[in-house]
Amino acid sequence: MGGISGFLMKFPPLLQFLLSLLERITVKLPMPFEKLVHRVSYPRTGRHLQRYNNRGFRLVVGCIPYRYKTAEGANSMEEAIEVLVISAQNGKGVLFPKGGWEEDESMEEAAIRETLEEAGVLGQIECKLGKWCYKSKRQSIFHEGHMFPLLVKQELDQWPEKNIRKREWVRVSKAREECPHLWMKEALEELVCRHQMQARPRE
Repeated sequence: MGGISGFLMKFPPLLQFLLSLLERITVKLPMPFEKLVHRVSYPRTGRHLQRYNNRGFRLVVGCIPYRYKTAEGANSMEEAIEVLVISAQNGKGVLFPKGGWEEDESMEEAAIRETLEEAGVLGQIECKLGKWCYKSKRQSIFHEGHMFPLLVKQELDQWPEKNIRKREWVRVSKAREECPHLWMKEALEELVCRHQMQARPRE
């Protein structure tokens, strides 16, 4: 991601802060936390490690960060959870953190890395929501997107893209309304449906 390495080099205490979280965070990551921080801080410029499918589509991975609301009285599972959205760099709408899946990491590792870089949160990654093929809004190319739910356990005060993105906890209905990407909306619907199924009493 552009500017990440420069950001961290200017603020070396951030690396120490991230490493200090290792002893306080109980979630299980698919790689050691020190290695994850190294991946975020190490210059990842260009796309020489970028993965593509057999049709030449760029492979993109991301997360829908979510949490359970503390307020009582939710009438549905959709009202019982909130999702974390980030502002688009072009200023049009909101989206969920996502980015390229590179050859030196697993799909889950890439999704967690992108979420940390763009939204500054960590948590428990869950089973993949699905796979979508979509056309880039900026270029005439196609991507293959994979999205995961991430139950947020930790929100960082400082993260690599804090100066270029805003993050906000919103209702599912607001995320659905303001996100311009159909494939992300479908991933959100899958997340809600999954929670509804889990909440349904067994006969």
